[in-house]
Amino acid sequence: MKSKFCTVISCIIAVFLLTFNVSAEYASEIYEDVLNYKLAECGAENVQEWIDTELTENAGITSEWYAITLSQCGEYDFSAYKSALENYLQNNKINSAVSRQKYALALIAAGSNSQYIAETMENSIGEQGMMSYVYGLHLLNNGCTSTQHTAESVTAEIISMQFEDGGWAVMGEYGDPDVTAMTIQALAPYYSTDETVTKAVDKALQFLSDKQLAGGGYKSMGKDTSESVSQVIIALSSLGIDAETDSCFAKNGNTLFTALENFRLDDGSFCHEIGSEANHTATVQAFMAAAAYSKMKDGANLLALENKGEETEMASETTANEMEIAEKKSETAAEIAAEKTEKRSYKPIDCIVVIAISSVVCIVLLTAKKRNKKNFFAVVFVAAIAVIIVLCTDFQSADEYYGTNSAKANSVGTVTLEIRCDTVSGRKDYIPENGVILAETEYEFEADETVYDILVEACRENEIQTEFSGGYVSGINYIYEFDFGDLSGWMYFVNGEEASVGCDSRKLADGDRIEWLYSCEMGNDLK
Repeated sequence: MKSKFCTVISCIIAVFLLTFNVSAEYASEIYEDVLNYKLAECGAENVQEWIDTELTENAGITSEWYAITLSQCGEYDFSAYKSALENYLQNNKINSAVSRQKYALALIAAGSNSQYIAETMENSIGEQGMMSYVYGLHLLNNGCTSTQHTAESVTAEIISMQFEDGGWAVMGEYGDPDVTAMTIQALAPYYSTDETVTKAVDKALQFLSDKQLAGGGYKSMGKDTSESVSQVIIALSSLGIDAETDSCFAKNGNTLFTALENFRLDDGSFCHEIGSEANHTATVQAFMAAAAYSKMKDGANLLALENKGEETEMASETTANEMEIAEKKSETAAEIAAEKTEKRSYKPIDCIVVIAISSVVCIVLLTAKKRNKKNFFAVVFVAAIAVIIVLCTDFQSADEYYGTNSAKANSVGTVTLEIRCDTVSGRKDYIPENGVILAETEYEFEADETVYDILVEACRENEIQTEFSGGYVSGINYIYEFDFGDLSGWMYFVNGEEASVGCDSRKLADGDRIEWLYSCEMGNDLK
């Protein structure tokens, strides 16, 4: 009996150790897969070449979180990236306080003592609400100083903004998993030494545990997204909590890493929503989550930055191609907006082509003396199927797609729709100076139609470019999420209230007033 008991115990211990090792190896696998994806994407042979080429070329645009993560996970030379980022900041005005703080963190990680860091500390903390306190605390945690704020004062301010449910958010009255996780990351250094912080973070951890879905993930703005999962993994890792084995963060046997796996694509990148294409933000945040978990296993915190490289003064000359890179997206969008596709009816031509090809095949069969009726029947059958497919499909040119508006035979009421981008008005040549993309316009709607349906209809009728992923709106009028900072994107409001579900789930009622607004600060700049 004793022997059997010992055997059972040994098996349990073995399974535990195996699970421990598998989880650690899985995080390393994510890290390596994203690395390989990025190296292949830019044609670099190794990480240093990636830093010196793509990350340096895109300094100030898309490189910062990759650079911050890499600086803590290896011995690399960031001098080229550092100079490029310093020059970018010298030659570009950054309006977003949170973006300035992100750049300051990247400068610290790259080994810079640029004056930009000190200036950011004096003019950004608290300037744009919740997230500017969070990022400001990260800077204070990493040795920066301010004449107006201390770590203690900012910590107190953040705790005072905690909601009753235990979470934090940039607006509204209820916690948001993403914002809550990012707030915990900033408070983590004080968790074991400050009783007030301990209580606040414990309450926030309970909030995150309660909000976790059965599949192990989280919903933000009504959507199950990979970024939410990644941020929670980073938050737990910053506290030394194992996101893979902690029972508080496992639902129905599904952990955070189980959920994150659902968003991983075959090439090593990650998508924003399950079933969508690779997404830059989703990929870099998964990369950070994997790195944070691995650092936690080594007893370290990813966001406790170790300054890399020699300290140098800000360079005075602009690196070649920076302005070209910064304007690349706007030029591309302008070209796309100017393109016109010639209107034509493709069906008659395609049917003729199918018939011609089948005729040629029949001639070849006759010439080859393969006159079995079955051969000819097969050709005719395939040709008939091809013609049916052509006739049943409805591919449209741009001119055919835009400008159409089907009458609503079963209208049950009317709503109004307005699309504005006042927060970035005039900042690119394709963005309206007055911020109005679509003035308030009335539309009929049928039973069960949603905010998403009306937006699609309005954009088609008014020839406004849109980009969707399911019911998620990533771009309108060539203005995309993350174009103006990490927290920028499109939000919708109904009757002045921020929506709590995806636009494809929000049913309409007679008289509803729908607004699509572009925010640079997750809605905080729309108040």
